[in-house]
Amino acid sequence: MKVQSRRELISKLVNEQGFASLEFLAEKCGVSTQTIRRDLQALCDDNMITRHHGGASPNSSLLNTSYDVRRISLLPEKRELAAEAVRQIAPNRMLFLSAGSTMEVVAQELKKLSSICVLTNNLHAAMHLYREENIDLFMSCGQVRKSNGGIVGTNSIDFVSNFRVDYMIMGIGAISPDGLLLEYDYNEGLLMRRMMQNANKVILVTDSTKYERNATVKVAHLSDVDILVTDQEPPVAIADICSSNNVRVVIPHGMHEDK
Repeated sequence: MKVQSRRELISKLVNEQGFASLEFLAEKCGVSTQTIRRDLQALCDDNMITRHHGGASPNSSLLNTSYDVRRISLLPEKRELAAEAVRQIAPNRMLFLSAGSTMEVVAQELKKLSSICVLTNNLHAAMHLYREENIDLFMSCGQVRKSNGGIVGTNSIDFVSNFRVDYMIMGIGAISPDGLLLEYDYNEGLLMRRMMQNANKVILVTDSTKYERNATVKVAHLSDVDILVTDQEPPVAIADICSSNNVRVVIPHGMHEDK
């Protein structure tokens, strides 16, 4: 099978399956997983699919990859990023924690702290925190999104509006080349925006694949962030935005060496 034909088949299979593993694609195409990795990178560069650890999913600005896939994708990297983000938090502080799979990993790291108060709309994160005696946990009320366990709606926005916190730790669906922070759900985007407005310091935790994605709901701009915790040096345009707006870029030491 010629390269172009194989990549067309890969794109078709990924879009039909919703998520296709390296092994599945290698078997269907009759090539090695190393070849599939190169094909996925090429398709990702052309914005045809979205790469994940172990496979790929469709590239859509309207629909995010399923939570179950994101939960296991790049998990070792997310753990390093989460640990670095939590190192930025001083003790005896109050913080917002947004929804999303990376924030679930951050919640597990937050258990190592004591005397903090966490306000979140993230059901998955709350399940890791509610038993911790040294962590006060508050949850917003509203509609639970089945796609990611995030609680959204006007009641949720009203709830967070009552607080002025020290930090917000957040993930994001996508970052555009001009620095827009983008999400897939309108209501979730509104809630995240209010959280950012009511936090003294905003910590954005994201891996480098978010620069390759697109979404439709504008949450804020990278200039509204204080600290960007990521796995490698951002693209030049993003790095320039960070430099111009005093956004501190933090890369975990081991990741920096690997890159």
